[in-house]
Amino acid sequence: MQDALTAVTGRETWVEPGCAARGDQESECDFRQLRHHTKNVLQQILLQISQAQDLRATTCSRLLLADLQRRILLSAQISDALFGLTRSPASMSDRLRRLSESTIRLFADGTQVIRAEVTVVGACPVPLQSLALRVAHEFVGNAVKHGMQARLVGTISVRLATGIDGRTALVVTDDGWGFDDSPIAGEGLKIAAELAASVAGTVSLRRTQVTMATLELPASAGQARLSWPIA
Repeated sequence: MQDALTAVTGRETWVEPGCAARGDQESECDFRQLRHHTKNVLQQILLQISQAQDLRATTCSRLLLADLQRRILLSAQISDALFGLTRSPASMSDRLRRLSESTIRLFADGTQVIRAEVTVVGACPVPLQSLALRVAHEFVGNAVKHGMQARLVGTISVRLATGIDGRTALVVTDDGWGFDDSPIAGEGLKIAAELAASVAGTVSLRRTQVTMATLELPASAGQARLSWPIA
């Protein structure tokens, strides 16, 4: 699969999908996102184990096991918020808030205090809700792992809005240190771009005083997706 390249103009990046044409091979993208998520979780678990190798006290061992259990449970909560497999899906606002907060707690260092501000305006079309949640997972994960790296306190804002014209936008901002200026998009952004492209949407990344990741979906996207299975 070709790498996704980001076209940089000033401090704004447009992410071009690397493989799937519009609506093509969604199941492959599903598997890649699951693998990407699992890899990130395992990396965090391995990091915790590595840092605890020289700790010999029984109390420390118990704390390590408790933290591993916490991260595993958070991973399950994220999967539930994304795909609604274990219970009846809650409202979009609740699912987005649960997803954002769980993702932050999963990827943040134990010393970090990162707050989530989640806002939902308008009614996101039901066929697009799963897609919006999956992209939000990648955006928030990137904000924690990259934007908030080595920052003790910060805020990640998540806003999902659907206008009267039918267009839907997801905007995730963070007040962290920001991404580097590499023209190569990471795996998370490539997944987000391919999900967006499946319904003729776009993904962009803007770096100013804050980092802003944006998903934009056209008014026709919800209707076009009605013929697809809803996660």
